[in-house]
Amino acid sequence: MARLPALRDAVALRESAVAMTASIRVSTDDDAEGIVALRREQYPFGVTTVAALRHYWRTERPEEKALRLVAEAGGEIVAVGRVGLNTWTTIPGAANLGLIVRRPMRGQGIGGRLYDTLMDHLVGNGGTRIEGWGDGDDIVGGFLARRGFERRNELRYSHLDLRQPLPPMPAVPDGVRVVSFAESTPEDVFSIDVESIQDEPGDTPNDDVDFAEWCDAAWHPPTTDHQASTVVYAHGQPAAYTIVEIDPETQRMWSGGTGSRRSVRGRGLAKLAKSVALRKAVSLGVTDAYTTNDEVNAPMLAINVWLGYRPCDAQWSYLKTLG
Repeated sequence: MARLPALRDAVALRESAVAMTASIRVSTDDDAEGIVALRREQYPFGVTTVAALRHYWRTERPEEKALRLVAEAGGEIVAVGRVGLNTWTTIPGAANLGLIVRRPMRGQGIGGRLYDTLMDHLVGNGGTRIEGWGDGDDIVGGFLARRGFERRNELRYSHLDLRQPLPPMPAVPDGVRVVSFAESTPEDVFSIDVESIQDEPGDTPNDDVDFAEWCDAAWHPPTTDHQASTVVYAHGQPAAYTIVEIDPETQRMWSGGTGSRRSVRGRGLAKLAKSVALRKAVSLGVTDAYTTNDEVNAPMLAINVWLGYRPCDAQWSYLKTLG
């Protein structure tokens, strides 16, 4: 037993030495596999693929002024960061910060080096209101607090085992038709999503969404499954939807968005859309479903609890305002 502290100290010293020698550089397409592996390791409840990540990079808008960095040590990617201006809002200077460091190497200075470079770039391009998401523990929370970020909203991550029976399908009301994305159009889904996301809890409203940019983010990614993703029409008008993102390699899915038009809320149409979508995902071989919700979004949380989702993790939004 006496050897355990010495062993832990040796591991900590090795990790510290690796952190000190980590090199930071702009990421390239060749880094996609390493970044996806890091994301899966640190956040197993997320769904991402190499193809989807490269698609995301290819469709970044010039006006985002994005910068992507990786930290590499011992021949592997140990941290990744990105900043960019938020082009879906009318708030001037709104921007997003993303930063992931392997848990065993946190607190070694890698995150701080990435952060400084990313923030210099962002501030130099007009970023004044920076929003990010991360763990609520002392390491992440303390790191951001020391840099002027305020912890804001709790995000609940939930998991659903699709190998277990789903609750009975809700009845389809008169005048309602349920179809897949393959039988719908991006214009119809956009008309629902652009309205529903404006009412989502959060610090930055999505009140200026460009259709072409939305298509690249929601309709075209290779993870968006157009058979499982579902649209509900009420009396011929698009009314509710749910986006299903599938990683066939891990047999997992992510709910990329579920919502309904304001005029039809309270009628169970979003619940119907997600119920149908999950059954389609099961037929495609998906075994695990993940989703996230702001803790104050009671209607969507109620739907997910009814479907059988159970909390599996939590993160917080963080906000920093300059000037």
